[in-house]
Amino acid sequence: MFAEDRGLLPQDLFIACVQDCLQNKLSSYDIIGGLFREMNQTGITAAGRYKGVDYFNGGLFSTIYPIDLTEKELEFLDVAARQDWSQVRPSIFGNIFEGWVNKKDRHSYGIHYTSESDIMNIVRPTISQYWEERIEEANTLKKLYQLQVELLNYKVLDPACGSGNFLYIAYQELKRLEQLLIHKIMSKKTTNIDQLHISFVTPHQFYGMDLNPFAVELARVTLMIGRKVAIDKFNLTESALPLDTLDNNIICKDALFSDWVKADAIIGNPPFLGGNKVRLELGDEYIEKVFDKFSNVKDKVDFCIYWFRLAHDNMNQKGRAGLVGTNSISQGLGRKASLDYITQNNAYIHEAISTQVWSGEAAVHVSIVNWCYENPKEYYLDHQLVKQINSSLTTTIDVSQVGIIKANYNYAFKGVQPTGQGFLITEEDVKRYIKSNDNNNTVLKQFLDAKDLARNPHGKPDRWIIDFNDMSLEDASDYQLPFEHIKATVKPERDKNRREITKLNWWRFGEKRPAMREAIKNLSFYFAIPRHSKWSIFIPVQKEWLPGDSTVIVASDDFYILGILTSNIHRIWVKAQSSTLEDRIRYTHKTCFETFPFPQTPTKKVVEKIRETMIKLHEYRTAQMEKKQWGITQLYNKYFTEPSSQLYKLHQQLDKLAMEAYEFNPDDDLLEKLFKLNLELAEKEERGKKIVGCWDSYQ
Repeated sequence: MFAEDRGLLPQDLFIACVQDCLQNKLSSYDIIGGLFREMNQTGITAAGRYKGVDYFNGGLFSTIYPIDLTEKELEFLDVAARQDWSQVRPSIFGNIFEGWVNKKDRHSYGIHYTSESDIMNIVRPTISQYWEERIEEANTLKKLYQLQVELLNYKVLDPACGSGNFLYIAYQELKRLEQLLIHKIMSKKTTNIDQLHISFVTPHQFYGMDLNPFAVELARVTLMIGRKVAIDKFNLTESALPLDTLDNNIICKDALFSDWVKADAIIGNPPFLGGNKVRLELGDEYIEKVFDKFSNVKDKVDFCIYWFRLAHDNMNQKGRAGLVGTNSISQGLGRKASLDYITQNNAYIHEAISTQVWSGEAAVHVSIVNWCYENPKEYYLDHQLVKQINSSLTTTIDVSQVGIIKANYNYAFKGVQPTGQGFLITEEDVKRYIKSNDNNNTVLKQFLDAKDLARNPHGKPDRWIIDFNDMSLEDASDYQLPFEHIKATVKPERDKNRREITKLNWWRFGEKRPAMREAIKNLSFYFAIPRHSKWSIFIPVQKEWLPGDSTVIVASDDFYILGILTSNIHRIWVKAQSSTLEDRIRYTHKTCFETFPFPQTPTKKVVEKIRETMIKLHEYRTAQMEKKQWGITQLYNKYFTEPSSQLYKLHQQLDKLAMEAYEFNPDDDLLEKLFKLNLELAEKEERGKKIVGCWDSYQ
């Protein structure tokens, strides 16, 4: 249909074939199958039903599989064929591909469609602007001819090409740039020879890889169509037929374990798959193979991270790259494995979008990053001209350089990791176990998770858990009913666990967190926060509650410490140091807490005021949560940004006192001040000097 409306087939030939099948009851197996066979014959058909059909080649019709369509299918085809397919954009194949792949495979391989506007945020800075500048700077025919030779040898690679939309748009841009170059050549020539409609850039300069065979075929077709679109758009004299055979350009291979074409530009949208999901979705064998190849990237990072590293490794010294990734590439472990790797290996990020909601169905926030080896003339971050762009995709402080502050060690922890759903029990189970034997109460605990902290007043847990901690098998079996429950529900799952010690000690948690338990055992309470949350607010919780690994806890019961952690100063640090999940901040004890510089010279008066104000804020929040039966998130959603609310006013008081404790001024760049303080404290510790840690006496 596209071929017919773009003039590659005689007008209305395909419609006539469909009508013959409908009205004359002819077989589509013969009629449409015959058309495809004719399109694979060299030369132009001289006569007969298929008169005027030219040779298509391109590998599309090398093997014909005729189909016997039903009457209903032919009617659909008849309606579709009567539309104007000349106006159809090849990007439709991206929608077709994503719709064709089932939901499970989309999740497993992180397949998501990319809009044309987002693709241009890579193609424009990585390819178009580079060539426009070079054409603009070339002021002699000799230099222009040299550029023409370079352009004809220029190669573009998409190592996760999907249906080929990135390659299609890059091809259209290269054809436009070629015409721009020819225009300038003609303006400097004295002869009247018209070369404006001559073109030499071909689809053979474009390369792609994908694991999905259907995607590979679509990408080849997309580029073939792209050639005809460019011919029409720029009024070129080159023939659209026969089509280019792209079997050696767009190939079905795993980019992580295949050699890459040495391209001048590497572009694309690698698959998105969260670090916690890759093993589950792709399987142990594949992930172990990935870890073997990327032995220094074994953290739980998004799957797209590996493409960033490979793209950088495969760039030549004049090469450029632009990729889309989840916004984890600029945060925490993801940043260290990708953008830190790029910037620490002599490259410059010259244009980026720090974060945006993705245009496809993927419920993710993404970053778009373009980088090169040559020192850029200009930097653009979020479409604004800036002085530089660092690996955290900011233009001011490079948080990748912060140091760990040893004084903060062993005071913040991730909660326990049970490794087995069977450890979790209901309140009815608890009552039954205690009724059977009072001693069972020893191993039954309320289990605190992120949802409880966010949704329930006081963060009170909804669930209970069986916790044998570090008991021996013999001691654990003394608690008969809880032990039998674990043996029946957890052991079968643990028997399949890859980690030998986890399999062997099936009645114990996968991660018991002994240091955390020791740190909180003598406290009146401790502070807890969800690892992923909108507001990153710590609240005091009962020390009898056992925190799970969806939480981070701080082993303190001092409201001065809570006041500093609740202040705007800490929130600014957390936002810069943390990663995000959609619109939620990911708080990690390593990056957010252990790097955080606490005040070094607060007066006792300021410390006591912060403590008193934090107690007032805590009492106010507690009263509101109890009265409204809200959790902390709902309370902050409603009132935190409302200037007339008591919550807002108390936070303002706390923030003012925190500024006083740090001796910061209202006009200061707080992140810059904290960054410098972090480096200063880390350097002092390296020299063996004592710094004021957060647990020094403030009484």
